[in-house]
Amino acid sequence: MQIRSAIVLISILFFPYLLFSEEIQEIGSFDSITSLNSTDNHTWEITEEALDPKQFSLSYLSGEDPGIKTNPYNAPGVYRVSQESIRKVYIIKKFIAPEVWKAAGVSVRLGTLTDKDRTYLNGKLIGETGDMNSSQPQAYDKIRIYSIPPGLIRRGKENILVLEVQKYFHPEAGIEQDRTEIGDTQLIQGDYYRTEYTKIALLMIYLTVGGYFLFLFIRRRTDTENLYFGLFTIFLVVYQFLRNQIKYELGIPFLYMKKTEYIILTALIPIFANFIRSYFKFPRGKFINVLDGIYGIFILFYLVSNDVILYNKLNSSAVQLGWGAYMVLIFYYLIHKIRTKDRDALLILIGVSIVALSTILDTMSNRNLFVFPRTVGYAFFFFVISIATILANKFVRLNEQVEELNEHLENKVEERTQELNESLANVNKLKTQQDGDYFLTSLLIRPLFTNNTASPSLKIDFFSKQKKAILFKEKHYEIGGDISISGNISIQGEKYTVFVNGDAMGKSIQGAGGALVMGTVFQSLLTRTNRNGGYSKAPESWLKESFLELQGIFESFDGSMYISVVIGLLNEKTGALYYINAEHPWPVLYRDGAAGFLENELTLRKIGIPGNEENFFVKFFQLQKYDVLILGSDGKDDVMIGTDERGRIVNEDETKFLRTVEESNGDLKQIYEKTLQFGELTDDFTLLRLEYLADPQSKNEIPLNEVLEQAKSLYKKKSYSSLIDYLNEYKTIFSDREEFFILLGKSYLKLKDFSSAARSFERAANLNPKRLESQYYASYSSKLNKDFQKAEYFGKIAYSLDKNYLNNLINMADIYKNLNQSEEAKKFAEKAQVIDPNHPILIKLTDVF
Repeated sequence: MQIRSAIVLISILFFPYLLFSEEIQEIGSFDSITSLNSTDNHTWEITEEALDPKQFSLSYLSGEDPGIKTNPYNAPGVYRVSQESIRKVYIIKKFIAPEVWKAAGVSVRLGTLTDKDRTYLNGKLIGETGDMNSSQPQAYDKIRIYSIPPGLIRRGKENILVLEVQKYFHPEAGIEQDRTEIGDTQLIQGDYYRTEYTKIALLMIYLTVGGYFLFLFIRRRTDTENLYFGLFTIFLVVYQFLRNQIKYELGIPFLYMKKTEYIILTALIPIFANFIRSYFKFPRGKFINVLDGIYGIFILFYLVSNDVILYNKLNSSAVQLGWGAYMVLIFYYLIHKIRTKDRDALLILIGVSIVALSTILDTMSNRNLFVFPRTVGYAFFFFVISIATILANKFVRLNEQVEELNEHLENKVEERTQELNESLANVNKLKTQQDGDYFLTSLLIRPLFTNNTASPSLKIDFFSKQKKAILFKEKHYEIGGDISISGNISIQGEKYTVFVNGDAMGKSIQGAGGALVMGTVFQSLLTRTNRNGGYSKAPESWLKESFLELQGIFESFDGSMYISVVIGLLNEKTGALYYINAEHPWPVLYRDGAAGFLENELTLRKIGIPGNEENFFVKFFQLQKYDVLILGSDGKDDVMIGTDERGRIVNEDETKFLRTVEESNGDLKQIYEKTLQFGELTDDFTLLRLEYLADPQSKNEIPLNEVLEQAKSLYKKKSYSSLIDYLNEYKTIFSDREEFFILLGKSYLKLKDFSSAARSFERAANLNPKRLESQYYASYSSKLNKDFQKAEYFGKIAYSLDKNYLNNLINMADIYKNLNQSEEAKKFAEKAQVIDPNHPILIKLTDVF
């Protein structure tokens, strides 16, 4: 009985501890960025009880009970204060610091706090924002990043962050938006500024578009739709800038920024509704006049009042609810025009729908219904694309009108001189409008045609001469389908340079449309990869995912838009080059004064051709120091060298460009000048030059033979899974050694992982195209992986190296049998029978014929 009583007593004493115990987050390292966001394993705490942050922290660190009751808090997220009289809350985060770290400084990112704060670490103030004694809002949408003084962090022990937060809007408080994290100061600040300045760079594109439309209105006052759209675009740019963190570095008072933000937010929808009304020539009615007058009164209120709480209430109730009336008008205008089969209205409706959905999400986020990233800036990008598509359709219509006018003019030139003069005036007017449209398209493409590579290990140069040149407002512009892009991304912790050279199908505006889509999507891929902190899988996987995304987008155009392209990834440290070629001219390698093609086989068709993903193939090449890689569109080869009775004579010798590269010593400007000496350009001429300046490095000095000896020992023991794990540890170190990938591929074959085996043997085959074993196994493993096109490709190379290799003859017969090419299968089977007529696999194959 006494034992039972003791057990009950112990349970009563320790049950609360077991019930309310929590796991304190343990930070692995400060040399990288670690998220402090709440998870299932660890969370933040919050309390409405008044406390002294210093005394509370010291009590906790000394093991004493601070005497304050706290509740779990899911950060970032909205916390609703129980009483309006409570102005402050205290947010607490406990963590265990690592023992050692290399970072020169450590900072903590706390997201956006409502509204003012003082932040303490282990009882010492490390940062504060806003004046606690002020009744005005200070910075409720500012992301806090505070540096931690050296020596303040308790190494390998528990540490405590205490945030004293004074709310502004009732009842919301806490860390409302963004994220919480801790780590290397340079990494946190670098990510912060990189993200914000990238947004500003995109806004400059939109600002150019808005300025262009205002410019058109100044030149032609009757087209009021240009005024409305220009104002809408510029207002939206200013609004998005006011959502950007860089605004705090300009020294503008917070109240004036919020006043401007609410004014713009109130004016945006009315301005856009008037743009739609004016564009489709609808008259102003009483209804829209009344709505515009009401919203004008709202704007006047913002100008004379300084009460941000009233701003927020007015915006959340009257202003945003009134948008519904404007949206009804907008959809009425668009649907009315769609019924008359107006394609421009349909395209604008799609863009408006995307922006409207994004606005709803942002509005709900602003009302703290849920935490969601800002999306209006990205949605507006899609809207710009829809407007560009409208302009492209307008170009086509203008061209058709010009052609029709010219036909009539030729027939009536003698008898209708006066009509001719009037028609010519109309044509000149149309030409001016067309050049304006070309000008706008060139402005849209120009920011996408970027060389953003920064590395001492290599140098990248672009050269572009588009075939279509226009003169607009006494300035020369070019437009075409060629595009080049370069940038940097991180893959598996390694720095890679990514580069693109592409040629969209079609001339002038059609090609420019393809280049615009390519540039937009690819820039989005780079931005998304960098925003996510890099890519964790292999370089081949990144190329495949990028290709599939591009393929899906271009395929959706139903054959009206294709693009040939070379996309490459270069490991800046090791010189390992991974690339794909989608029916683009073969890359040229310039090494030691000699130029040659990097490949000689077509593996992929143009991006956008249906079923193209079945032929996807990543190629590999190891660059050496001072190697020069030159990519170019087919404009470098399609040179008119003369004429005859059948018409013009175009160069058909693709090796001519190799000689031009050698004569020019790989210099792009000299290549262009020597090409002009050879003949006349008939297409866009674009070159990309990459020079590798570093000695290829490896991460480790361990000898290859030592790794292979250990691997072969595991292979003999049939420990294939352990062998694969062992080899994958050295995969990046020996990325240029074929013996390594042959052994890795054989291990995958033993485990019947045919997909991984095929990739390993492909790498070995590309490293040494003259080795029979690599080519045969690349073909054989591809066949087992049901990729018969690729199996045929490598099988042919193996056959060219040894026409009497029995295994490959049987392999090729089986491949052609699966490809339903009976004659070819029979031919290889007969050759194999000559060598070994009793081979069991061969007997099964010949039974089929």
